[in-house]
Amino acid sequence: MSSTVLFIIIIAIILLSVGISLSLLSNFTDSKDRGSADKRIEKLLPNVNCGQCGYPGCQAYAKALSKGEARCDLCKPAGPEVAMQLAALTGQNLGSKTDFEEDLFTPRQVAFIHESSCTGCSRCVRVCRLDCIEGKIRQSHHIDKEECIGCGDCIKVCPEKCIELVRLEHNLSHYDWKITATTSSGAK
Repeated sequence: MSSTVLFIIIIAIILLSVGISLSLLSNFTDSKDRGSADKRIEKLLPNVNCGQCGYPGCQAYAKALSKGEARCDLCKPAGPEVAMQLAALTGQNLGSKTDFEEDLFTPRQVAFIHESSCTGCSRCVRVCRLDCIEGKIRQSHHIDKEECIGCGDCIKVCPEKCIELVRLEHNLSHYDWKITATTSSGAK
């Protein structure tokens, strides 16, 4: 065997062993991270990083939840179902449900553009994380209310001040069909 072939075989064996050891190390650290509370919490969150919870993104909110520094019902886009899952995961108590209509219909606030005042500057389009604002430059824009989460980023950048948050009306499209039956503690 020539020395060149022997050298290539030795380098291949070294690279293969380094690759295998890096792969094993990566799997070990991934399984360790998956078990951490903030990673499990972050997987429940919608990861749109809208900041409605008061934290600069879902990862920061997850870390605050895992440390017990935040309430589990702050994420508006996730809704009440995720809030209950977060409460169970963090051991928090959501408290009593005072307004069942809000839980059943979950009317939310969404952005609304007054098209008569919109100049079509497209600043709102650039900051929308969910791409729910449509329109061409120098033409009036509109918002897809089914996609909007009401984060308010578009309101902050609008020079014409023609965007506002409006509350959706109660209707069956907002009805939570995944309601589970509850019984009082005294009922059998």
